Amino acid sequence: MTGTDSPLSLERFILETSRADTRNMPQAAFNEMALRLDLDDALVGAHVNFSDDHYARNLVCRTAAFELLVLCWKPGQASTIHDHAGSLNVTRVYLGDLTSRTFRRRDGGRGVTEVGGAAGGELPRGPVELIDEQVLSGTGAAVVDRGEIHQLANESEAGLVTVHLYAPPLTDIVVYSRTEAHTEVQRLRYSLADDFA
Repeated sequence: MTGTDSPLSLERFILETSRADTRNMPQAAFNEMALRLDLDDALVGAHVNFSDDHYARNLVCRTAAFELLVLCWKPGQASTIHDHAGSLNVTRVYLGDLTSRTFRRRDGGRGVTEVGGAAGGELPRGPVELIDEQVLSGTGAAVVDRGEIHQLANESEAGLVTVHLYAPPLTDIVVYSRTEAHTEVQRLRYSLADDFA
């Protein structure tokens, strides 16, 4: 392996992203770094926590440049249909089978493409239509560029664990509907240990 394709430790990933302008980073550059992050059991395993009510968002690391989460999905759990309000995203499968769906607005427009764009200005409108669906497993990864609209789900009969990297950190999403024009901004929260008591 060369220096540019060797695995990155979390510490090295933090250093590399702190040197980059993740607010303006091209998706391909973020993909390359995110796919090199070493997802060893010590990094991911301590953050595997499931919830009966909804998929669990377990924070591993957050800096000004990116955040890393472990999401845990019981069978049948799914995200909303949403964009990332201007953040880049790479979702890597750690364990199980991930159903990844991509959508587009019926009027041909995109989602929010600028970081912070969900907080100000007019929101994009729906409804949206499905344009692609894939089932990813093993070393599979789903990539979401700025303004793309997607949904993730566990359609299998076993638990699913995915690792999510967002640059810059994701604080809001814009939620869409397949039938309604209305969209809304949703603030995100992490799943805390108290949620599992």
